[in-house]
Amino acid sequence: MDWKKAARRAVHWNLPASLTGLSLGWTVYAVGEILSHQAPAPLAYTVAGIYDAVWLYALAMETAHRRQGSKATLPTALGWLFLVTSVGVLFTHGLLYATAVVAVIGAVVPAAAKATLIMAVEREATRISPAAQAQIDAVRSATRDQVAIGRAVTRAKTDRQTTAAVLQREEHKARGKAQKVRHEAADKLTKLTAEHPVDETPQEIPALFSDEDLARVLGQWSDGGVSLGVSPVSPQVSPVSPVPELTASQSRGHAPLDWSGLAQVAAVAGVETPEPGEPLSEEQLTVVLRWLRHSDNPPLSYRKALAAYRAAGFVAKEERVRKAYAALIDAEDAQP
Repeated sequence: MDWKKAARRAVHWNLPASLTGLSLGWTVYAVGEILSHQAPAPLAYTVAGIYDAVWLYALAMETAHRRQGSKATLPTALGWLFLVTSVGVLFTHGLLYATAVVAVIGAVVPAAAKATLIMAVEREATRISPAAQAQIDAVRSATRDQVAIGRAVTRAKTDRQTTAAVLQREEHKARGKAQKVRHEAADKLTKLTAEHPVDETPQEIPALFSDEDLARVLGQWSDGGVSLGVSPVSPQVSPVSPVPELTASQSRGHAPLDWSGLAQVAAVAGVETPEPGEPLSEEQLTVVLRWLRHSDNPPLSYRKALAAYRAAGFVAKEERVRKAYAALIDAEDAQP
C-alpha cells in the first residue's frame, strides 16, 4: 500500500469531511432544539438524526456518482434540498437562541461543506486516457469541419436565392413601370381626344375601290400627279391630294419611287397601304422600309433608306425606324 498516496488523499478529503461533520452535528443540535419545543426531546433529536442521516446518504451517493462520471439526478436534488433546508434551519436557530453573527456563521457552514465536497470530488474524478482524448478530439474536429462546410453551402444557397429574388423583383418593377407608362399614355390620349375632337374623321376606302384601282391611282400620282377635281376611279371615292415625290434621293441619281409597288408590297403583307404623314403600325413601317430599300439597285443602306423615308413624308421616331430596319435585314439574311 502506498502510504504517501493515502496520506495525500486524506489531506485532500480532510477539509470537506470536517466541514460536513460540523454541519451535520450543528444541524442535529439546531433541529432537535427547535423541535423539542413541540415534541418530547428524545423524539425531536431522533427526527433530527434521521434528517442528517438521509442528507449524509444523499451526499455519499452524489459523491460516488460524480467520481464515476455517471448521472445522479435524485441524490443531487436531495443534496441541494437538504442543503437549503439546513441553511434555513441554522440561520433561524441562530436568530432565536443566539445572535445574528452566529446565525450567519451557522448558515455558511453547510454551504461551505457542500462546496468543498464538490471540489474534492471533481479533483478525484476519473480521467480518460490520452488515446481516448485524441480520438475525441479527432471526432470533434471532423464534426466541426462538416458543420462549417454545411454552413458555407447553406449561405451560398441563401445568397443565390436572395439574388434571384432581387432580380425577379427588379424585373417585376420594370414591367410595372412600363405598364404604368402605357396606361398614362393611353389615358392622356383619351383626355386629348375628348378635349380636342376631330370633326372630319378619315373614311375607309369603299369596297368597290379595288387593289388594281389603288395601284393605278398611285402610278398616276408617281408619273405626274392627278388633278384635284378629277378622280380616275369610281365616283364613290373623294378626290385626294397628290403625295409629293421623293426629291432628295432623285437628286443623287435615285430612280422615281414606284408608289404602286408600295401598294403591292402592302397587299402581299396583308396590311393597309401606308400613307405619308399618318401614324404607321409596325407591319406598315416594315412594308415602307422594304419598299424603299429595294427601290434602287443596289438596295439602300440604312442612312439612305432613312433619308428617303423622311423625304417621302412618312413619320416615326428614328429609334423605331432603326429597329424595324434591323429586323428587316435579319429577316432577309435568314432567308435561304
